[in-house]
Amino acid sequence: MEEMEEEEEDAGLGNGGLGRLAACYLDSLATLGYPAYGYGIRYEYGLFKQLIKNYEQIELPDDWLKKGSPWELPRREHQYPVYFYGHVESDSGGFSYKLIEPEVVIATAYDVPVPGYGRKHVNTLRLWSASSANSFDLRYFNHGDYIKAVLDRNKAENISKVLYPNDNIFEGKELRLKQEYFLVSATLQDIIRRYKSPYRVGFDDFPDKVAIQLNDTHPSLAIPELMRLLIDIEKIPWEKAWDITKRTF
Repeated sequence: MEEMEEEEEDAGLGNGGLGRLAACYLDSLATLGYPAYGYGIRYEYGLFKQLIKNYEQIELPDDWLKKGSPWELPRREHQYPVYFYGHVESDSGGFSYKLIEPEVVIATAYDVPVPGYGRKHVNTLRLWSASSANSFDLRYFNHGDYIKAVLDRNKAENISKVLYPNDNIFEGKELRLKQEYFLVSATLQDIIRRYKSPYRVGFDDFPDKVAIQLNDTHPSLAIPELMRLLIDIEKIPWEKAWDITKRTF
């Protein structure tokens, strides 16, 4: 039995106090029969695998997905664009703006079931994997620049490579910020998609149907991102969008 247990890798999603708290929330909600979604990033290599050699810690990639995961279900029908960089231009002279020439990263959903204890109720943990909208540039490849041909793909995939990249350097700080925005933008687009339906017009009852729990300061960008989506995409006036946002979080 122990050998069978060792065959299944622990999910590389973090195991600190906040991660444990989030797992407890999901387990409790499912056990009590409350419908809920949990959202996170599907880190390809998790945190790291620790070895001790010559009395020193050695950090190796935690390739927990090398054999796949029997618990996750790819949901490629749920993909969302997440935009980075570029510049903005006023769309109508007010608070609505258009984003010009951004870098586009695609967030793809992977679902993990979270069953309640002793119940038939099952909730969902939805994890986002990052990929590039332009994964391969044939022009650079044909000119012999093989590295630049896949540069966009590598930059995009780095977002969901590792939990807690080293932030002692500028690139690490930037990557952490991109991870935070990637998570909240994809998640909010998914929440809005599930809220909208053919018979539902407008967002007046959005806060009555949706309640969002931020598990730490890392996803706090969700607040301005919801404002952006309501104003720029859904064309809701600033005052009304702010009222919806205040009552949602």
